[in-house]
Amino acid sequence: MVKKLKQQYETPTEGWSQERIQKEDKLIEDYGLKNKKEVYKAESELRNLRREARRLIAEEDKTQRRDLIKRVNSLGLIKKDGQLEDILTLNVTDILNRRLQTAVNRRGHADTPKHARQLVTHGHVYINGEKVNIPGYLLTQEEEKTLELRMPEPKQEEKEEEKTEQSEENQEEQETEKEGEE
Repeated sequence: MVKKLKQQYETPTEGWSQERIQKEDKLIEDYGLKNKKEVYKAESELRNLRREARRLIAEEDKTQRRDLIKRVNSLGLIKKDGQLEDILTLNVTDILNRRLQTAVNRRGHADTPKHARQLVTHGHVYINGEKVNIPGYLLTQEEEKTLELRMPEPKQEEKEEEKTEQSEENQEEQETEKEGEE
């Protein structure tokens, strides 16, 4: 039997809001996102963290509180000595800053956020020696330290072809110079 996948995000409840649409468009441009679905995923992730924090504030369960704080801390969203109230103050940009695509761009491996996305999706980014090609992957602080970019080397045949093309061009230039001198 095939498992039916559930939707990973919630869409806005109101149909059209110019202010909301402009904010989403700004986020898409700033972070190089593919579409609004990625904004909605980040908002849903944030909403789930806040919902869990509010539930734990009401329940007073120490172990679950510690686990949530530890998980959010490992993502780099709050400090190690943070409280549940700190989770309630997070916003969407905090989540978007922890994405793999943003980390590649922030480290200077890419010129633009769109270029960073291309590097990730084409499989040039490795974490702990493992290829990761999901731009929306949320990095932990430990994983961010092991982030590396591996670009493939040009094939030997291509290098030789480039050399022969350059030498042919140089010979043609020299011949035209000799003809011009005569």
